Amino acid sequence: MTNDMRIKAQQAKDLLNNKAFVEAMGRVRETQIDTFLSSAKNDVEMRERAHSIVLALSAIEHELATAITDFEMLERRNSKQKGLASHGK
Repeated sequence: MTNDMRIKAQQAKDLLNNKAFVEAMGRVRETQIDTFLSSAKNDVEMRERAHSIVLALSAIEHELATAITDFEMLERRNSKQKGLASHGK
C-alpha cells in the first residue's frame, strides 16, 4: 500500500508541478468563470454547466492534493513510529 501511495503522490506532485497542466486547468477555469459571469439572465443551463465544470476542476485538484497529503501523513507516522521503536531498544 505504501508503495502505491508513494507512486500516486509522486504522480500527483508531477501533475501539479507541470506547467502545461496547471495552465490548462487555469484556462478552463477562467473560461468557465467568464461564461458564468457573462451569461444572460435567463441562461440558467449555461451557468449550471459552467458551475459544474469549475466544481469538477476543484475536485480534481483536491484529489491530487489529498493523494500527496495522505502519503506525507503516512510517512510522518511511520517515521515517528520508527523513532519511538528505536528509543525503546
